[in-house]
Amino acid sequence: MAVIELTEQPFFSNKNRAFWNLHSAGWAGAIALRAASALAGGQQLSFLVTLLISAVTGYSVSLLLSVVYRSVIDRRPIVTWSVTLLAVALGSGLYAYIDAWVNQTMRPTAEGSPFVQLWLAALYIDGILLGAWSALYYAINFFVRAEEQQDQMLRLEAQATSAQLTMLRYQLNPHFLFNTLNSISTLVLLKQTEQANAMLSRLSSFLRFTLINQAEAKVPISQEIETLKLYLEIEKCGSKKGFSEI
Repeated sequence: MAVIELTEQPFFSNKNRAFWNLHSAGWAGAIALRAASALAGGQQLSFLVTLLISAVTGYSVSLLLSVVYRSVIDRRPIVTWSVTLLAVALGSGLYAYIDAWVNQTMRPTAEGSPFVQLWLAALYIDGILLGAWSALYYAINFFVRAEEQQDQMLRLEAQATSAQLTMLRYQLNPHFLFNTLNSISTLVLLKQTEQANAMLSRLSSFLRFTLINQAEAKVPISQEIETLKLYLEIEKCGSKKGFSEI
């Protein structure tokens, strides 16, 4: 039976999906809280229809605000906050106008109230909702950007470390190669061909690993251990004959 591996992904790995999830959950929570408060205050069940229309209106208006915020979030702070305040004011006014019209149309008890009074009452609540939504929008976006910058810094540090290790590797390889070839040459001069061939074989195996594989590449631990053994055997053979070590 195949086993499905479960990999944990960051919540904000897909920004678009995260936005829609948070946006929908936020407005669902807001309408649920207002519905519970209304029912606890003795409102009739028909009032839930008004709240549902209000939630759909707020959901739609906040989507329009997100388009505006997305276009100004990278601007200068004075531009960003000025446009944001203006957008919240206009959005709250539109939201309150629709709420007031719905209340006056669907609730008989509100027919005797002046429309301006209903609009001002709705403006207070709707302005708080859109203001809180806007604050959360910017807070979450700034948090995500800070996380991305931190991840980028970590990647740059890892790349810098890898580059330093690669540079050190290229500095050590010629020194190691010179000493080893010098040892093999000395063994040949001493007519110790068997040891020279063994050392040359180990050197070829070692170079095959170090030159083919990148410094940051992942290799099996068994292969890493085998390469270290080759290195130590080469050094050991050179040291036995009194050759210079690295």
